[in-house]
Amino acid sequence: MLKGFLFAWLIAFSLATIAVAQNNQTGFISLDCGIPARSNYTDITTGLFYTSDVGYVSGGVKNNISSTYQSNSLERQFLTVTSFPTGTKNCYTLTPAQGNSGRYLIRASFLYGDYDGINQFPNFDLHIEEKYWTTISIYNASISIQKEIIHTPSNGSINICLVKLDTTTPFISALELRPLNNTIYKAILNSSMELYYCLDFGSLTNQYVRYSDDAWDRVWRPYQLPLTVIINTTEDLLQNTFRLPSAVMSTALIPDPETDPNPDTLTFFWYSTNATDKYYLYFHFAEVVKLSETEKREFNIYVNDDLYYGPMSPAYLSTSTVYTVNPGSGIEKYDVLINKTESSTLPPLINAIEIFRELKGYKPDT
Repeated sequence: MLKGFLFAWLIAFSLATIAVAQNNQTGFISLDCGIPARSNYTDITTGLFYTSDVGYVSGGVKNNISSTYQSNSLERQFLTVTSFPTGTKNCYTLTPAQGNSGRYLIRASFLYGDYDGINQFPNFDLHIEEKYWTTISIYNASISIQKEIIHTPSNGSINICLVKLDTTTPFISALELRPLNNTIYKAILNSSMELYYCLDFGSLTNQYVRYSDDAWDRVWRPYQLPLTVIINTTEDLLQNTFRLPSAVMSTALIPDPETDPNPDTLTFFWYSTNATDKYYLYFHFAEVVKLSETEKREFNIYVNDDLYYGPMSPAYLSTSTVYTVNPGSGIEKYDVLINKTESSTLPPLINAIEIFRELKGYKPDT
């Protein structure tokens, strides 16, 4: 099924520029929607500098979420919202410093929090430029929703639009833009990829990892596969052009020899939301254990029983990325199997994965 896939393997290497400006927010746009005009602050958790969304959108009403849903653990960006009770389509205009020569990560965040006091869950569409991105359907006032996309603009500005669908009112909590290195995530040069999963396998803290650990403010969600154990290192890792955080790449999962009936393989799966979807996979690997001369870790990666890449043997303390260039489609379920080779003395490992879905630009039939 994946015979249409091509593969690329980025061998990790040391870049002189990687260590520079890990805390540099040049080109970042961080809008806390709903705070007063001309106000700003530095988030005490992430160190990110947020400003008001006034001037980025016309109209909109500023609201605080209900005190019922406020807590000390709630991220500050979710305490307020900008809502749009009038107009069918209300658009934010983001103008990156790099213009249309760059590739950007864009994140839109939503927490309803009964800001309007009517406890009516909103349902509305989100567009990027003139294209349909996704539908925001709130089902719980206390649960946040975040949507991320990697986008290459056609001109110097990017419009993010909230589109009214029914009698409920569109709203937004935060809107963020992060410039990326043009040498990565380039599988779709003239389109967009919406994030499906961004997983940190084997987290020791069970906490999300983002800026400033991640220079581009990707949000890595901790995930533990069943029947696995964590291996890790406290040493520094060399990064490749994807600049994975050390907090993510210093840990990995391997099959648990005590509980896994097949300790030579790692497996996981997901279901496509639509059979016509095209998925782009980014596997990230690094050996975190110093192997002896008689030890060898080597494995093959299979997707739906077809060889995706291999054999490969991750280098010690160096990040390697295997990614999709030309995806297949027409698939309802994706099964990933990472299998130890016959010559390997050690089981396979995995540190992290990103899964993106190609943006179609139109609303699918329901």
